[in-house]
Amino acid sequence: MIDSQARYGFVTEIEADLIDKLLDTLKTEFGEIRLLEIGVFSANTVRGVYRRAKEIDCPIRCTGIDFEQYRPNPTPDPDYIFHAGDSMDQWREVKGKFNFLFVDGCHCVVHSSQDFLNYSPFVVEGGYILLHDTALPTDIGKDKQEEWPQDHSYAGKPPSVLGVREALKKLGLLDNRRTDFELIEEIESSSGLMGMMLYRRVLPY
Repeated sequence: MIDSQARYGFVTEIEADLIDKLLDTLKTEFGEIRLLEIGVFSANTVRGVYRRAKEIDCPIRCTGIDFEQYRPNPTPDPDYIFHAGDSMDQWREVKGKFNFLFVDGCHCVVHSSQDFLNYSPFVVEGGYILLHDTALPTDIGKDKQEEWPQDHSYAGKPPSVLGVREALKKLGLLDNRRTDFELIEEIESSSGLMGMMLYRRVLPY
């Protein structure tokens, strides 16, 4: 069996299993995978999504957003679309609708919040948003990851998990105050690192 990081990049085994399950669900519910990924980095996640789509014989189209230095080379697919730049700006260039939004870009509160607000409108009714690094911060996590300013400082630095959780709280996603998205599954972490939360759009935008 392929290990979790070979499957989808820097994720745990249980997180990789969740992505597998989600992609299978997309095939069943939509007959295709249409992924919009915020934070491509090494492109291991999107390559894993293409690999899984081939395994389950599912049509796929993917779009990625990150800084130019993270442009996949070679691209995972001839039809793959990459928007180079800060995710705070690149939403204006995105075309079409998606049934899978994966948010794993800059982990500060500002970017995490704006990535949800700017890109969730591209998700169709019944589609899914998967957010990474949603773990509840702990002293262990703080020791392993530095807490850096909420600016455009993602490139070349380790992510801070602290901002993602706080952004979800501000957005009303932690306590189910939103009516447009419902929490489907959460993968928790006792280390203060990693973690995932999967939401489904239940109302049209």
